Amino acid sequence: MAAAAPILCAGVTVYKAMKEIGGVCGDSVVIPGAGGGLGHYACQYARAMGYRVIAIDTGADKRKLIESYGIKDFIDFKDGNVREKVLAATDGRGAHATVVVASNPEAYNDALSFLRPHGAVVMVGLPKDAKVTADVFGSVLNAHRIIGSYVGNRQDSIEALKVAAGGDVSTNYSIEKLDNLPSVFERMEAGKLAGRVVLDCA
Repeated sequence: MAAAAPILCAGVTVYKAMKEIGGVCGDSVVIPGAGGGLGHYACQYARAMGYRVIAIDTGADKRKLIESYGIKDFIDFKDGNVREKVLAATDGRGAHATVVVASNPEAYNDALSFLRPHGAVVMVGLPKDAKVTADVFGSVLNAHRIIGSYVGNRQDSIEALKVAAGGDVSTNYSIEKLDNLPSVFERMEAGKLAGRVVLDCA
């Protein structure tokens, strides 16, 4: 039950976002915030749909988590030159989509720069006061799309659970007592949580 609970929130949210891309098997998807609560699901659902995942996050623990899903392309944003590394991973053409699940406004600043012509940015993460700025000429010329995606419906939830039940998605989670909630928030704000936290309210 604890492993399934986050799928009905974070899982269905990113599952719906992946559907919004409208891509085909083999398309490349960049996921900033890949090792977090939304991100670790986004990576798995993208892979289950046949997308090639390029994960962006930082730290050895998150790299290890992402690699445990069979994803080879991990870019540590603290190493710099993220755009160049995305282009190198996509033969210089850029990705078909960027699904931003990070809660950091900087993640949105670069999202469009990762795209190839006809690519899409799907906005999921909700950093405070964040803005998406697009060069109008470049966006029109390259036919870029900017899509907002918020949670999913009942059918999306059923589909997301079925994918997980089939073994293509697992929940990386820890169980914490409700009394530990302040500590959980501190770790989350510091970017030190990998996966989800399930609260035990008993």
